[in-house]
Amino acid sequence: MSKIKKILLVCLGNTARSPAAEYLAKFYAKKYNTDLRFESAGFINAFSYMQPESQEYLNSKGIKHSDFRPQIIDRKLLEKQDLIITMEKSHVIDIRENYQGVNDFSKKLFTLKEFNGETEDLDIIDPYYASTNTYQKILKIIDENIEKMIKKIIRTNKTEL
Repeated sequence: MSKIKKILLVCLGNTARSPAAEYLAKFYAKKYNTDLRFESAGFINAFSYMQPESQEYLNSKGIKHSDFRPQIIDRKLLEKQDLIITMEKSHVIDIRENYQGVNDFSKKLFTLKEFNGETEDLDIIDPYYASTNTYQKILKIIDENIEKMIKKIIRTNKTEL
């Protein structure tokens, strides 16, 4: 794998999981002093804003997110990425099926948990219809996995020097 600089985080509607993941990734990249670029996107345009529960979680960590704007996946967005991270295995499958011919999917398209080395239970479920308690648990899982992802990218990039 070549150096990873541009990372896309993907969920269904780009309003709950992937926006939280994007801003958490920016937070951890800054914390670990590494120069990475993050975007998030979804398959559908569900809302024009980040879900309030995701905003509250980021606020609780002091992470600013007022510049968030949802976007929809397209070929151009996928092609410019060094790494594409999804929240569910079905997202990986949908991207592979709908965007055939995009270079290096085998080397750059993973679920978040899969990228971090997990082999089972690879999905991070959509919290949209979940209780507040479940929503918070899901965001905590995303948070922990995003920090692991940043650390892995740093290690990977060091070996690619």
